[in-house]
Amino acid sequence: MNNNKIEISGKYLLKVLFIIGGVLALLIIGSGILMPLAVGAIIAVLLDKPTQQFKKWGLPHWLAITLSVTLMVIVFSLLSWLVGSQINAMADDWPTIKEKGTEKLNAASEWANETLHWDYENYIEDNQKIVDKLEGMAGAFLSSFINLLSQSLIIFIYIILLLLQKQMFMNFFKKLTDHPKAMALMLRDSSKIVSSYLIGKSKIMVFLFVIYYAGFLLGSVPYALFLALFGALFSIIPYVGNIIGGGIAVLLSFLYAGTTPALIVIGVISAAQLVENYVLTPWIIGDETDLNPFITIFGVILFSVIWGTVGAIIALPLVGVLKVLFEYTKGMEAYAYLLKK
Repeated sequence: MNNNKIEISGKYLLKVLFIIGGVLALLIIGSGILMPLAVGAIIAVLLDKPTQQFKKWGLPHWLAITLSVTLMVIVFSLLSWLVGSQINAMADDWPTIKEKGTEKLNAASEWANETLHWDYENYIEDNQKIVDKLEGMAGAFLSSFINLLSQSLIIFIYIILLLLQKQMFMNFFKKLTDHPKAMALMLRDSSKIVSSYLIGKSKIMVFLFVIYYAGFLLGSVPYALFLALFGALFSIIPYVGNIIGGGIAVLLSFLYAGTTPALIVIGVISAAQLVENYVLTPWIIGDETDLNPFITIFGVILFSVIWGTVGAIIALPLVGVLKVLFEYTKGMEAYAYLLKK
């Protein structure tokens, strides 16, 4: 008889399932409160670096925070203005883009009927539905972006309060355990993984925008600025972001201008992605996150389902913090191993 069997307590399994279910329920039900708090905490961690630098230059604590927050507001305002102006320009031409897209789908369906004998009936009506669905997806993305902007005031308040009371929160977490030094190390590593990842990603996004914009301009691709900005911003979402951003850029260029501009977009994006994956990401970000690719993709999908586009953007920093938490918690080493690359 084989005695080499795994012993797992039924109570332990139930406890794990209840904890996972409770956390997911809390994230979904409390999304209106927790999502702005998570975004505010991540941005506060990011702003802590310039705040500490200003304090090293001799500025008082309140002034260092004021300058850091002002810098953030300027950057986000410029970015929002740039994105908004490009969306308005696209909205003015949207009826034309929609009409051209429908015509191209109809032509492709007609070709498939005549050449491949697909017997594709009512394709004009079906193609119109496809275009309407794409329009609905674009609307859903914009609504998610507008939702984030509508919560910007409370996020702004969270950021200021977290920066002002940073030491109080750190002392609170240290008092939760009998090992304050381990807690201090965990908080330090959590902060490091968030700031290093986001700062590195920001540098890569700027590089991608410059390459995309220059390539699209040289190739006379319509809406070069919008497509370059769109593709670069979506790259902040790990793995799937480049596919989504690049795919939409290719689709829009094809629908509006035809095959040649779409091929140029594919070429520029492919070349930029090779440089990003094999040069920039290892050089700038390195192994700071050190996360399992499967867990990364799963985390992005999970948080995007719970919190929409914002959840997809902040998924990797949150999973990275979770990995650090498991690494410093006794008995959770197996979960930390699961998250590591």
